[in-house]
Amino acid sequence: MANSVNISIEAPIENQIQEITYDGQEIYQAPLSMSENLSRLAQKIDFAKTDDDFTCNIKKEVDTGSDVKSEEDKEPGYQSSLWPWDSVRNKLRNALTEVCVLADVLSIAKEKRYMVLDPIQADQIESRPMVQVYGRKKALSAAGAVLLHGVERLRASETMRMTRNMPDFHIDLLRLRQNWRLKKVSNTIVGDLSYRTAGSKFSQTGVFEVTKAPEEQIVQAMSMNASGPAPSALRVTVPPELQGVAFISVLCQKEQEDVVTATISSSALNCPGTLPGDGADLHWQQKLEAAQNVLFCKELFARLAAEAVQLDASIPHMVVGNQIMATVLPGIQLLIGLCHNNRLNNSANGENVKSESASNSKSDHDHVLEHSLHQLLRAVHHANTHHPFPHPATGPLGPSKRRSLAGPMAADRYELLDMSKEQSLLEQIIQQAQHFFMRRRSEYVLDTIAKELSMPIYAVGTSAPFYQDGGRRL
Repeated sequence: MANSVNISIEAPIENQIQEITYDGQEIYQAPLSMSENLSRLAQKIDFAKTDDDFTCNIKKEVDTGSDVKSEEDKEPGYQSSLWPWDSVRNKLRNALTEVCVLADVLSIAKEKRYMVLDPIQADQIESRPMVQVYGRKKALSAAGAVLLHGVERLRASETMRMTRNMPDFHIDLLRLRQNWRLKKVSNTIVGDLSYRTAGSKFSQTGVFEVTKAPEEQIVQAMSMNASGPAPSALRVTVPPELQGVAFISVLCQKEQEDVVTATISSSALNCPGTLPGDGADLHWQQKLEAAQNVLFCKELFARLAAEAVQLDASIPHMVVGNQIMATVLPGIQLLIGLCHNNRLNNSANGENVKSESASNSKSDHDHVLEHSLHQLLRAVHHANTHHPFPHPATGPLGPSKRRSLAGPMAADRYELLDMSKEQSLLEQIIQQAQHFFMRRRSEYVLDTIAKELSMPIYAVGTSAPFYQDGGRRL
């Protein structure tokens, strides 16, 4: 029997063939990386196999190999020298190895670190201790200054909030946006006072600017008025032409020959020079409302002045400065004036006030006609934005329902001209003034008759004439 010979088998360098195409081309698998090869070899380890099973397999292999050996190789006098505690030492070593492996597995499962890199000492950089000391000292001083400045500001703001009820700029700005139109232009906040969204076509703009009030002024105002309401954190800047107080003055008086004597004096108008509370600090809401009223009065007077110039009346209307003179009835004039007092023209008005007598201190201003003028202009604004809907829906937008029916109803030229006629504001206010004077004259005539006759009998006919005494018309 021939002796067994150990043969070394080496795996080929070529990779395994993954696929062979129809044209005979072989596609190889990509070689495994070192990590993949390590994981493949680790998968072949059977950790469940005990040491006894491993020794049994080795013994079987040794027994099968010992059968082919000749018994002559064994020397009867040779015997391996073993330490008596060798087996105990081996078992303790195996137990220690298992415990160490178990400890490593537990540490990996707990800390999730599968690899630990040993630190490598880097190259030492040449250090300059004094430069580092100076640099750190400078950096610490700068950081300390910033922190101290921030602490002081926080302390001051917190103290101010705790001791005084400081107004909030953003809360006041939110309240301002609820009532007025605002927009942001670059870094500034501007608003609009005009009535353009309500239908106004006045060319003058009512732009105002919103800024934040300085804290020093707020603190000063709160110290001066501790019991009153807290000042606002907003500052509203209104154009000079919209500052002050303005209103439309309406006077009815007898016609005078001299035009100069028919002007409206400042004492008769009784127009204050400043707003109430303007000596202190006026709230932004009152300031904006007063400025909007000035803009409204200017628009109303400009419209009345334009109509007075354009109207073709029997007695021409006159526009002199801020006054309009119109003839209501023979011998009676209607004076409409714009009274606007601000800080720019207070000095001029003061001279006029001193020159007037005390008898004219009582104002003859007609508040009813002034209210009517305001209502008429607001009606014009409403008509500019609320157009009647066309019928049918494809018709033009703008004509009234009466003009839309003019075609199907075969309206003539006179009816169309009557539809297109619209009374101006000046004509309507003149008609109201005429009605006012006719009512006063009627009251005077009735009072005179009541004084002359003991038992007068009045009969008023509205729809048909009244006949008495055999058909005689009264």
